[in-house]
Amino acid sequence: MFGEFAVQKNHSWRCLGDLPTASMPRAMTLVEMTITVGAVGFLLFLVLGWMATLQEQTKEDLARRMLADLDKALVRYRRATGSYPTLRGPNSTIPPVVDLLDQEKTRPILEVLPSCLRGGPGRVRLLDPWGTPLRYLPADSDNPRVKANGGRPIFESAGPDRDFGDTNPVALGNNLRSDDPGPNGFRIHQVFRDALAEQEEGVGQKGNQ
Repeated sequence: MFGEFAVQKNHSWRCLGDLPTASMPRAMTLVEMTITVGAVGFLLFLVLGWMATLQEQTKEDLARRMLADLDKALVRYRRATGSYPTLRGPNSTIPPVVDLLDQEKTRPILEVLPSCLRGGPGRVRLLDPWGTPLRYLPADSDNPRVKANGGRPIFESAGPDRDFGDTNPVALGNNLRSDDPGPNGFRIHQVFRDALAEQEEGVGQKGNQ
């Protein structure tokens, strides 16, 4: 009986060894694990790079829209008052912004700017999307860009590098200005539409008097 038991025991072990290997979970080898981790890391690197590029492009688009709106505000202010906001301090946009906020024709343009673009006491300091205060070049400035802009003042952003290029001319390359329309250009039809709307509004007010 012991022999039969031994045969039966050997037969049982032999059956376990003959089980199909596909029915048993197979662990990943070191090479497979290395390839998988590398592929996941590469995809993560691509996604993070794409997100950073998209975020930077969004900031630049926001800065261009802001500067275009400020240029439109300057045109409206000149049309309403006969002059442009003045600069009462070196490289400060606070006085011009206060002037634009005090004028009913230009106040709505500044009030709709995102809160992240306005800081300081009273939120009258304009910031670009990178957190740098804007620079204001007044109409009486000797800056050649103002003269080339027909004497209209210019709001300027230091751009992504936060450097206006005063000491490093290389940094001038990514500055953004209200006189620079960018790749898409100013929306001239909107300027004409705003001018016609203001004329119609003025005619309506005279008729009501």
